[in-house]
Amino acid sequence: MSNNPPATAEYQFHALPLARSQGSPRLPMPEANAHLSDPALSLMTSFRFAPCVMADQGDGVDQTLHMMLRARVHMSFVTGVDGAVVGLVTRDDLASEKPVQRALADHVHHDDLRLEHLMTPVGDWQVLERATVERASVGNVVQTLMKLSHPYLVVIDPHAEGPRLHGLFSARRLEAALGLRIPQGIHSQNFAELEAALRG
Repeated sequence: MSNNPPATAEYQFHALPLARSQGSPRLPMPEANAHLSDPALSLMTSFRFAPCVMADQGDGVDQTLHMMLRARVHMSFVTGVDGAVVGLVTRDDLASEKPVQRALADHVHHDDLRLEHLMTPVGDWQVLERATVERASVGNVVQTLMKLSHPYLVVIDPHAEGPRLHGLFSARRLEAALGLRIPQGIHSQNFAELEAALRG
């Protein structure tokens, strides 16, 4: 049996019926239907399909916060003068006491702070490699986030020409998918202990 599509002359395309939008549409809420035993890749944000937000290391705090709010993201990668990724910054980094403390320590005005002063440099990242993630479960990723006490895990694809950004795990996304809160600084030995820790 042939799987070839029918010839154009035998198959006609037509425009679909359109409707007017009723009211202001909202983004769908994620459903809590994931399990700790699911493949980790099922909850990884892949940069092959989802573009990541980038900001320049010379950008200011308020400018970046506004950009992140408009993009509906809580984290942005930071690029240097040559366009290479040099760090990452979270919305919490910019909206917490961190900018105030840094401005006081450096004796500068808040408006003079740049992302390079507040970002987590690439050299300080602890990352997962793609091959590791492909063999892992959601529970493994949750345990790693709990151990690191950090809301994000960057996934790197090692390459002969240098590592490439492959994807990202967000504690916020995992919590929504699992319907559970991910505590920090807790270590568990198995799924039963992990589920107990997540349920508090």
